[in-house]
Amino acid sequence: MKTYLYLLLSAFIAALLPSCGDSNDDVVVDEAWKSANEEAFNNLTFDPSYTRITSFSNMGYIFYKAIKSGTGDKPVYFTSRVKVYYTGSLIDGKVFDSAEHPDKLPAEFAVGDVIDGWRTALQYMHEGDRWEIWIPQELGYGSSAQSSSGLVSIPAYSTLKFEVEIVKVFGTEEP
Repeated sequence: MKTYLYLLLSAFIAALLPSCGDSNDDVVVDEAWKSANEEAFNNLTFDPSYTRITSFSNMGYIFYKAIKSGTGDKPVYFTSRVKVYYTGSLIDGKVFDSAEHPDKLPAEFAVGDVIDGWRTALQYMHEGDRWEIWIPQELGYGSSAQSSSGLVSIPAYSTLKFEVEIVKVFGTEEP
């Protein structure tokens, strides 16, 4: 009888334990990382080599610096498709994603299929442009951590730094 009660009590406790972990109390924010990312992004305000662009969503702004200027078409619609070379890194320099030549083919996607910070930058760029783009967490992944394509995961509240080159633009006519 004692064994039966012990098993019943153990099963009852085990059933309760998973529900204890379902609360948001388990979410830990790395305040030092969050602050360092905000500071790195805000410091660009004082750097005259960077230009500020407000996002189309009005949720914030990005900074960019032109590395190379192109004169080709611009992806003016969310349905426009682009082929791009890019490298994405965190403020500590760790690369989390890359489609960089000569090792790889350029990535291809619709402007509307990427994070707000990318959409904002792409619609100001021309074919042939190569920019360094800084995206604050509000226009990136925000409070959500992201796993990447096997390089480095993106922690929550990360400022994202990209070097992006538009190789080709498709769909510049009105949809």
